[in-house]
Amino acid sequence: MGKKVNPIFFRLGKSNPYHSLWYSNKKHYGKILKSDILIKEILKKNLFYINISYIDIIITNVLKLNIYLTDFEKFDEFYKFLDLLVIEISKILRKNILINFVFENNVNAKVLSNSILKQINNKISIKRLMKKEVLKFINHFDGCKIQISGRIEGVDIARKEWYLFGSIPLHTIRNKIDFYFSEHITQYGVLGIKTWVFKK
Repeated sequence: MGKKVNPIFFRLGKSNPYHSLWYSNKKHYGKILKSDILIKEILKKNLFYINISYIDIIITNVLKLNIYLTDFEKFDEFYKFLDLLVIEISKILRKNILINFVFENNVNAKVLSNSILKQINNKISIKRLMKKEVLKFINHFDGCKIQISGRIEGVDIARKEWYLFGSIPLHTIRNKIDFYFSEHITQYGVLGIKTWVFKK
C-alpha cells in the first residue's frame, strides 16, 4: 500500500496531540489561522540554529507558546534577542505573550533528520550514513525508517536509498509514529529526506 497519508495528520486527536490549541467562530477563523501560521514562521526564522521539536500555540486571553527544544547549548546566544521576538509576535496578535521553553532529551524524526542533514555533504556513503545515525539513537525508539531520494552522491539518474530498523506499523492508528520531511539543496540538486520513528 502506498504511503499517501501523512502519519501525524492521520493520527491527530488519537495518538498524536494537536499543537495549535484555539477556537474561533467563522467570522474570525481565517484571521487567527493566518496569525498562527505567521507565528510559526517567525519562530522558525529566528530559531533556525536551535533544534526545535514542536511549537505549541495556545490562544486564549493571552498567547501562550510552548517551544520544545532538544539542543540547549545554543540557547544562551538567543536569549539576548528574546525581547525583539516578543515585539515581532505582538504586532500580529495584540495579546500578552507567555513563552515556555521545554527541554526534551527525546529523539524524534526531526532530530534524526537534522543529524543526517549536517553530515550529508561529507563524502560518506549515504547507506552507511543512515545506518550509523540509526545505530547512534537505537535505544530511543522501537522502529525507524529513513528514505533519501534524488541525485544521491551526484549520480546522473535520481534514485531512492532507504534503511529500515525494527518495525513501522503505519496501518495501526493507536501506534505513535513520528514523521518528518525535509529538503536539502546540494550542488547536484535537491535531496528529499523522509524519516519515520515508531515508539511504543
